[in-house]
Amino acid sequence: MRRLAKTAFILFLSAMTAFCGCSGTRSILNGTMPPQITPVSTPTPRPTATPTPVVTVAPTPEPTPTLESMIWDYIDGMTVEEKIGQLAMFGFRGMDAPPQEFSDIVERYHVGNMILYGFNIDRNAPDGGFEGAKTLIQKLNGLNPSYIPRFYSIDVEGGSVCRFTWERELESAYSLGFSDAESAYDQFSYVGRELASIGINLDLAPVLDVSESPLMTFLEDRIISSDADTVSEIGCAMISGLHDGGCLAAAKHFPGHGGTNDDSHEVTPVVDKSTSELYAYDLVPFRSAVEAGVDFVLVAHISYPALDSNNIASMSNPIISGILRGEMGFDGVVISDDFRMRGLTARYSVGEAAVKFILAGGDMILCGPHYELQESIMQALYEAVGNGTISEDRLNASIYRILMAKYNAGIWSPRTALISQGGRS
Repeated sequence: MRRLAKTAFILFLSAMTAFCGCSGTRSILNGTMPPQITPVSTPTPRPTATPTPVVTVAPTPEPTPTLESMIWDYIDGMTVEEKIGQLAMFGFRGMDAPPQEFSDIVERYHVGNMILYGFNIDRNAPDGGFEGAKTLIQKLNGLNPSYIPRFYSIDVEGGSVCRFTWERELESAYSLGFSDAESAYDQFSYVGRELASIGINLDLAPVLDVSESPLMTFLEDRIISSDADTVSEIGCAMISGLHDGGCLAAAKHFPGHGGTNDDSHEVTPVVDKSTSELYAYDLVPFRSAVEAGVDFVLVAHISYPALDSNNIASMSNPIISGILRGEMGFDGVVISDDFRMRGLTARYSVGEAAVKFILAGGDMILCGPHYELQESIMQALYEAVGNGTISEDRLNASIYRILMAKYNAGIWSPRTALISQGGRS
């Protein structure tokens, strides 16, 4: 029975081994329990993170070019010939067309600006000369070798200096001095509209000279008043009227012609006043004009020993760069009085004077129909720029002021000009 029991026990163990697997059997046989198996739980899924959006960084926009930067960009692309040509405002004789001699100078030197005189206007024409002047300007535009439009100037002051025959009477400056600023504004807004309509964009007015006895000077009724404040008020109204009429203005004859009875067309006048007298009286209207935004200031061929003992005003650095630009803050165009006048030629050659004027701070040289003088002016400027007497910076400063004035006149745009300049062959 014990044998049968032992055999039965062995058979039982064999069956258990087949049922539980070998390893379990070994553990049991070894007297140990198999390790507990921890069920593998399904992990909690990680929360889905919101994806960080990809930020597209916009490129930094190019800065919008300023008016000033565009003008300088255009100047950088100009030729020396074009630049020097902008320094000239020349005149000629003829109502229908300029003579060939003048046309040659215009073409050769890229003359950038022109002045019309009474002998260019047919005042006896049925329309008073306006249509003839318009046609003449259109012809002159065809002679422009530059991409830059010209200033066409004339001096319409009223009274004895009218150039055209006007539909309405133009009172003299002296008469306006006894009137009021509104009348002066009205007259010159009318003048500005009429001039602009035929292509004249600069009136060489108003006269801002002041004299204790205006009618005793050679300027006579071209002077507004003996009172500096009245000259300031009426003169500024004239400037405002011209602007609103579409025309630029030029205050003259800086720093004041009223202190002498001599005619600078014939001699070199001397104004023998002290500095304090000049500042308290003669310079007052010009300071007001600068504050009112006058575009041009025309400088006289007159000596003012208290301000500069060596040179006449148009050749004087202390007067132009020191007083007008430095003290008064004028940043417009400084134009000379006519280079044909004895007030200049009695002391200087025109070539020498042209260079001295630019070096003193001037921008534009005015010369009427004397073609040999015009040629001498341009040759002297070419030589001075070529040898460095007039530096590139000094030349460019004048060109900047002239182009800015043309922009203000509405005849030139740097944006359009840069496109044209870029298309040159």
